Amino acid sequence: MREYDEKTGLYYEIKEAGDRKYAVITDADRKLKEAAVPDTLGGWPVEAVGRKAFLGCKRLRKVLLPETVNMVGEWAFAFCDSLTCVCLPRRAVELGKGVFKNDKKLRDILLYEADKTGGDDPAEVCDPGTLGNERESRAVAELLAAAPIYMDAGYLLDILQAGSVEWYNKWDTRLMHILSLKDDEGYHLYVLCGEEDLHFDYDQYLEYNREKKAYLCMLRLYNDIYLQDDIRNVLTGYLLDHTIGSGSDAAIRVLLRDHAEDREYYGLMIREGVITPSNLEAVLLKMGDRHPQMKAFLMETVRTDTGNGTDSFFDGLAL
Repeated sequence: MREYDEKTGLYYEIKEAGDRKYAVITDADRKLKEAAVPDTLGGWPVEAVGRKAFLGCKRLRKVLLPETVNMVGEWAFAFCDSLTCVCLPRRAVELGKGVFKNDKKLRDILLYEADKTGGDDPAEVCDPGTLGNERESRAVAELLAAAPIYMDAGYLLDILQAGSVEWYNKWDTRLMHILSLKDDEGYHLYVLCGEEDLHFDYDQYLEYNREKKAYLCMLRLYNDIYLQDDIRNVLTGYLLDHTIGSGSDAAIRVLLRDHAEDREYYGLMIREGVITPSNLEAVLLKMGDRHPQMKAFLMETVRTDTGNGTDSFFDGLAL
């Protein structure tokens, strides 16, 4: 029989396996914005999140699962349009097919050791700083989230292996494969059975794939733990081929779409030569009247050729 827990907004059932009982989350209040799944419900440990339990929770932003959970069913968090962060225990948790399908805003899948979550508030737990080495935790969290969303690589959702050299190598191998594909790869299949919320003509489809590739290149360069030099060169080369002044400016579009107020990503693009004195004016124009602090940062950081007649342009943009 299904029960409802008013405190958490979760529905659950008690299951039996031999002489053992455990709770399974079966559904959730669709108005939930954050969900901290407790370790017990009805007096029994919560060991599973059922199939489609949070499917279509449009307002859900952050989720914390307890260390008692060992299985998350198919499509459990699929089509959660606002979901940005999921915090999982670092243990053998079975993740079903399409568990995060179409969660396009998902940016972090954080892993925690037992008793190291920092509390039961998802807003506090979804912070790599609470989980030990912030740089390593952030890298793993962001790369894990990209695997099902941008790479169609559910096999990289390997909680126990995530963060190891072998796991990074697998991630990089998948990325290199994606970069090797033609930009129109799969277009005929998209036309026949494309997702309902995606409506692209051919040219838009090409740019969609270029943006995806640029996003992954930027993400890996930013989280460059165990990144080999030859792969780094390929990623940088892709961004250089897709900046303003090239055939496609996908890298700049991704920067302004996903990292518009993140100074570290602007710094990355400067270091990699994607934003330079020669294209800075065009980048600033593309930013329009938005992001004044980042525009100031670019103008202060990128060395301009004062002999090329651009001084008056930058004087006009002085903040």
